[in-house]
Amino acid sequence: MQETIYNTDLYLRISKEDGDKEISDSIENQKALLLEFIKTIPEIRVNKIRIDDGYSGVDFKRPAFIEMIEDVKAGIVNCIIVKDFSRFGRNYIEAGKYIQQLFPRSGIRFIAVNDAYDSAKVQGYANNIIVPFKNMVNDAYCADISVKVRSHLDVKRKKGDFVGAFAVYGYAKNEKDKNRLVVDDFAADVVRDIYKWKLEGLSADGIAEKLNLCGILSPMEYKRNSGLKFNTSFKVNTTAKWTAKAVSRILTNAVYTGVLEQGKRTKPNYKIRSCKEVPKEQWICHEGAHDVIIDRSVFDTVQELLKQDTRAVKKGGNIYPLSGVILCGDCGGAMVRKTNTKGGKQYPYYVCSKHRADTSVCTTHMISFTECENAVLVGLRCHMAAVLDIEKAAACAENAVLRQNGIRKLTARLEAKRDEITKYNEFRLSLYESYRENVIPKEDFISFKASYDGKIADAENAARLIQEEIEQLTAGEADNHGWIDKIKSFSGADILERRIVAELIDSIKVFEDSRIEIIFRYQNEYERLKNALKEAA
Repeated sequence: MQETIYNTDLYLRISKEDGDKEISDSIENQKALLLEFIKTIPEIRVNKIRIDDGYSGVDFKRPAFIEMIEDVKAGIVNCIIVKDFSRFGRNYIEAGKYIQQLFPRSGIRFIAVNDAYDSAKVQGYANNIIVPFKNMVNDAYCADISVKVRSHLDVKRKKGDFVGAFAVYGYAKNEKDKNRLVVDDFAADVVRDIYKWKLEGLSADGIAEKLNLCGILSPMEYKRNSGLKFNTSFKVNTTAKWTAKAVSRILTNAVYTGVLEQGKRTKPNYKIRSCKEVPKEQWICHEGAHDVIIDRSVFDTVQELLKQDTRAVKKGGNIYPLSGVILCGDCGGAMVRKTNTKGGKQYPYYVCSKHRADTSVCTTHMISFTECENAVLVGLRCHMAAVLDIEKAAACAENAVLRQNGIRKLTARLEAKRDEITKYNEFRLSLYESYRENVIPKEDFISFKASYDGKIADAENAARLIQEEIEQLTAGEADNHGWIDKIKSFSGADILERRIVAELIDSIKVFEDSRIEIIFRYQNEYERLKNALKEAA
């Protein structure tokens, strides 16, 4: 009888998790073992040696493995030899599909040398028991490693250690401690420019275009240029350019304020390679984990800008100064900029977006673009003047006396609120006793109790606000008016710039009679300082 010749692929695999194991699992040793083994089997003819170096056995999306299976399907090979079952794969379900279904159906001989398994010699009951058992053991090993790695990483995250493979753009890993981030001076300056340009009104597209024109390497290319082995699915060109998406990722990443946010994504289990998003409340966060690149107040202002419905003048251009902050004073809808052309000249104006979409909703609230911006600029100047006046008044007052008198009066108000809370609690307790003794009906009990609950909640809220004022005065925060310094920094402005609006204005409301109401940022701080001066007077 003619002997069957087996055209064979030798399959070798090692993964990162195998790196700490003894040398016997190295690619070279696997290769030497298999080549020595086939010397004893004359019917074996080697087709190719397939190698997956650095690939996990959990899934089968490995380049050399895929090529080998294509050979199987094409009828090029009819035998596969591996060192042991674990080199073939560690997912017992998927491994079983190949070894117990695909290979037998395709007439493929499968040999695992160190497991003393040869499908041409092991049949029936033994085959049904050995293969699943071996694969389950290998699967269990992977599961155990996965649990240990996840647990170890969670411990490090909770300690405030950085566990990412690469530092975010603007930072680098500390050479002495890879779990700590240090500022990368060049990239950090680029990050600062990105935030500055955003505050000045440049869109994400515009910022990306400006960075590309300046010849600044994108985060991906910067990593590569720094010698890091970095690959990503975001790459579409030979040289990756800055994009609006890359800029947006930088503008929304709190890492630049010194906050380390980790655990944002996770894999459901060790068999699933794709990640899913983790709810923000479950992230592991550490304040002050590394040096700050962007001040928190600047970061918060940018986040507010990003929430607004802003429209660029043109792709890559600046954003109008009032975009996203100007609203209809009656319906609350956004005011949109439109243009009329007359006699060859353009006349821009704002109009209520809800009315424009449906004329039965609200009214036009139309106001000239130029008149509106001029009115806002005048309002800003008046507000700045008022702030500077109150700063002078605060500077003239004796700071110690101001705090002492303020704290004394606030404490008296706090005690009065606490007495009020105690009184209503006693009323509520007495009410319950009357209800329990059938003095009042259930309906009256429910009605009176709701009334007392509301009064207690109002008093507790008032007490909390008073306590906050006392704490600020006690800490001397009333004398540290950083918000005034920010307002003063814009006092010499003679035109309305996007940055001024972003830093100093929360929203602008336009009413049908062309009346404008400006809601300023730091209004609470302004009122608190004004009230403190009154209390001290």
